[in-house]
Amino acid sequence: MLTDSCFWKICKLAFKIIHSSTVLLPAWDTAFREAGLAVRQIPRDVVTRWNSSFDMADFIIDYRVPVDLMTNKRSLGLAMYALEEHEWDMLEQLRDVLKDATLFFSRGTRNLAMVIPAMDYIDEIFTTKMLNTQQFNPAICAAVGLVKKTLNKYYQQTDLSKLYRLAMSMYLSMLF
Repeated sequence: MLTDSCFWKICKLAFKIIHSSTVLLPAWDTAFREAGLAVRQIPRDVVTRWNSSFDMADFIIDYRVPVDLMTNKRSLGLAMYALEEHEWDMLEQLRDVLKDATLFFSRGTRNLAMVIPAMDYIDEIFTTKMLNTQQFNPAICAAVGLVKKTLNKYYQQTDLSKLYRLAMSMYLSMLF
């Protein structure tokens, strides 16, 4: 979703751990045990499931101790994926930005009539987050700005679709 260095690092780290069944996966299990935690696997970031970015960021933040244990062991060769303190902060901010939209779409079954209200909701949340430059890193604000630009592009396409207009008229008739 975002090409920020901290997000790139956690995606690469997850890939390496998942695909190294003989070295890194056992070390991952050991790191969890050393931290006194039940062993869990990192959720994958799937490009066709935008909420998977939230799931991965949320998991990494919750399990920072085993992640740090893995990236700090020189013998594992994962030092390049270690997150600096400012990257941990940025990852937390990214998670917070993605959280609202993820929870909104997780609440129930969505249909075509809900697309425009959903896009309005996401636009409102992202506008609020983007304007708060004191709370969020400038990189997060810039990324949200790019997301809003893409969202607006698709929003404009709905004006050209007869199906969307029909769905919206049905949605509005249900409200009144």
